[in-house]
This record gives sequence, structure tokens and C-alpha cells, in this order.
Amino acid sequence: MQIFEMSATEKLSAEMQAGAVNKKIGLKPGEDKGQLGKDSFLKLLVTQLQHQDPTKPMEDREFIAQMAQFSSLEQMTNLNNEVRNLVTSSRTAEAYGILGRNVESYDTVLEQAVTGRVSSVFFKGNELMLKVGDNEVPMKNVHSVKIDEDSK
Repeated sequence: MQIFEMSATEKLSAEMQAGAVNKKIGLKPGEDKGQLGKDSFLKLLVTQLQHQDPTKPMEDREFIAQMAQFSSLEQMTNLNNEVRNLVTSSRTAEAYGILGRNVESYDTVLEQAVTGRVSSVFFKGNELMLKVGDNEVPMKNVHSVKIDEDSK
């Protein structure tokens, strides 16, 4: 295995490029998002190909392995998006199921219990919300759903 050492100029250039990419994706100095996204992976691969030694190109198996990793990353990203959509759909269906029912919840903004009939379901940003009386309550804060005695 060959070890490639970068000169001080090459290190500085790499650090500047990394800083530019981090700035573009909103990563602050010293911060670590903990994951390599597909765009970052592709940029890294292209940068690696641009800076490889032309007299010693990357071996085919290494390149194929990296492309396989990229393909796996793409598939995992797509699967993650589909699971997110499924969870959102499931939570929305659950919320529609309690329309017209009496619920007990806790409003973290007003710091008080909220009880009443659910009159509507809506999204506020990415948060699933319920209209309970005059209050807007996050679905995640509902801790009790009751069947009306009148509807029996």
C-alpha cells in the first residue's frame, strides 16, 4: 500500500476547499454533523479523482468499491425518505381518526392541560397539530382520547 503525503501547500488548499464546502452546507468551524451526505460524498470522490497522481491512478477495485458505496448511500437515502413519508402518513391517519373525539393534552406553551373536542387536523411547518377548542395542540402532546358518551 502506497502512502501519499501532501505538501504544506496541498494541505492548505485542501483545508480551504473543505472550509468552502462546509460554509456552503452551513457547517460551522469545529462542528460535526456526524454523517456524510450523498452530495458531500460525491464532492469528495470528484476531489479525490482530480488530485490523484496521474502516474499512479487509483486501482479499479478501489474505484468500483467507492462507486458501490455511493450506490448504497443513494439507496439508503431513498429508503430513509420513504420511511419518513410512511411515518408522516401513519401519524396523519391516526390524527384523522380522532377528529370529533374528546382529547386530553398538555400545551407546553401555555403550560396547562387542554381538554376538548378535536375540530381539525393540520400541519404547522412539519408538526402535526390538532385544533382543540380555541387551542392548537401538537399531536405528540395528546395523552388521552375519549369516546363521547353521546355517540354510544
